[in-house]
Amino acid sequence: MILAGGKSSRMGMDKTMLEFRGFASITHFLYDRLKVVFDDIKVATKQSKFNPSLPILLDGFDEFAPIFVIANLDKHYHNPVFIIAADTPLVEIKTICELSNLNSPLALASDGKHLHYLCGFYHPSVAIIARQMIQDGDLRLSNLAKKCGFKSLEFENSKQFFNINTKDEYEKANICSSISFL
Repeated sequence: MILAGGKSSRMGMDKTMLEFRGFASITHFLYDRLKVVFDDIKVATKQSKFNPSLPILLDGFDEFAPIFVIANLDKHYHNPVFIIAADTPLVEIKTICELSNLNSPLALASDGKHLHYLCGFYHPSVAIIARQMIQDGDLRLSNLAKKCGFKSLEFENSKQFFNINTKDEYEKANICSSISFL
């Protein structure tokens, strides 16, 4: 699942809709890449906004926090779901495949310095814990991971986790071959 329902406040515009490397948007680019690994890909978003259209899962929440989407995984899925933010489109396919081999309710990528909570597999069973956390006012994925007993894999290529939040970062990721994953 691609998360594309954020505010994009640092970008000043909806970054998920920005044209990227010859694709209609960053989200289209990531969707096309993920088709190599997954048969069923949905884009979690607050509204149908993609042209050409993409299969979407309307999140239906006013809040801008990924835990709300995770809290509903058990309503849509039975097997672990790979979750990635639309603004990290350079994650390598081999990273996703290696993460899929971890046997854990949460399997997260790490670059040795940071856990990447929006690059990993979430089992639908964690939705119950996420709902309780929301009820308690805790929206932090770091706390969800701790409560669920996550496992992580460390990957040497930290550039693949490059996060596009500003116009400068967008330009760098869009044209810079040094962050290429191909």
